[in-house]
Amino acid sequence: MGFNRFIINVITRSLLLALTALGIAFLFKHSEWLFTLIFLCLLFIFQIYFLIRYATKINRDLANFLVHIKEQDTTLAFSKTTIDKTFKGLSKEFEKINLEFKKVNDDKIKKQHLLNQLINQVGTGIIILNEQNEIILQNRSIKDILSVTESNNTALIDKLFSVFENLNSLNIGEQKIETIQINNLTRRILISLSGIKEDYQTLKIYSFHDIDREITDYELQSWNGLIKVLSHEIMNTVTPISTVVDTLKDCLFIEENAKKLNEINEKDISDTIRGINILENRIIGLQDFINKFRQFLDVPVPELKTIEINDLFKSISETYKNKITVICKSTSQSIKVLVDKDLMELTFINIVKNAIEAQASEIILSADKCNKRIRLSIKDNGNGIDPKIMKKVFLPFYTTKSEGSGIGLSLARQIMFAHGGNIEIESLKNGTIIKLVF
Repeated sequence: MGFNRFIINVITRSLLLALTALGIAFLFKHSEWLFTLIFLCLLFIFQIYFLIRYATKINRDLANFLVHIKEQDTTLAFSKTTIDKTFKGLSKEFEKINLEFKKVNDDKIKKQHLLNQLINQVGTGIIILNEQNEIILQNRSIKDILSVTESNNTALIDKLFSVFENLNSLNIGEQKIETIQINNLTRRILISLSGIKEDYQTLKIYSFHDIDREITDYELQSWNGLIKVLSHEIMNTVTPISTVVDTLKDCLFIEENAKKLNEINEKDISDTIRGINILENRIIGLQDFINKFRQFLDVPVPELKTIEINDLFKSISETYKNKITVICKSTSQSIKVLVDKDLMELTFINIVKNAIEAQASEIILSADKCNKRIRLSIKDNGNGIDPKIMKKVFLPFYTTKSEGSGIGLSLARQIMFAHGGNIEIESLKNGTIIKLVF
């Protein structure tokens, strides 16, 4: 219907042009009507101008729209005054696409903000450089290590390569310790380098750790593991974005030229919207990762209350009675402990969840008191833990599961430390024993 209106308008304007041309031809034989002839000639020129303008209006709006998309400018308000009268459906579809692109752009900004918040929580200095040694991402800790206060990237790069003169000699996957002197202080820095592929180039992720702060080997491995997780999450975000951008280019461009109106079909529009949904899902996944990371970092100060151990065991038993057999070995004497009940239940939930994922069909909860120490034991009959990875089970984000987050036991240990206690783990031939010691 809209296309028919467009044809009718073009035909009408063409007929008017023809009539004007006939009038001009007629007046050429009557020189006494000179002013009328001049008027018709001017009218003819204006009619041609407005016909061309009308015929190209849609292409101009479409080209303008595609240029704004290419430049990632979602502030364009797609014109409705002309197109809605003739191509109403197409106008609405492009309004939807424009809104979806605006949403993607907003989500991209939120994702960048979340990433910045995440790496700024890390005490290890992190800086990501491209192949031209330009800064892609950095955190506050790298500025603290280099004692740089200004936010100028050029100054930071200059200071980085003046302090670490052999930085370019480090290969991806390698680590080395350098002794530096900043503000008359000598410090030993552990430098690690990893890399990811993005837009046909390799991004270098440097981490700088001040080992003079007496951080344990486990904590060093934790930060290195965190860098790998960050690299993985960045790659998981960048890869679908890159793929979807290529899809959008295929939908809206032909050999770097914007498609004309008659070259865009419903499949192009549906593929564009589907690609935008993929980006949205990836951002949701990234937000879930950030939430898990925050949960690990932000263990609240325990609100200590005296609770009965048997009551705690019954609560856990009720929670998992439909998923696994829970045997509570009640103590002959009343054992009470000063803990935060909610945090303790969270600790048990993480431990029992690991037991279920290790194919355990039964867990045994028990408690004993010896030499002013209270020890709660959780024993399962699952697959046990490989001795090769026993030292890594408490590392944040370390996991052998394809879909595991790797924070269960790390979070449990954080909670126990917050209570002034500790957590011990022992792997058996047929199961695992985890002990919470107060």
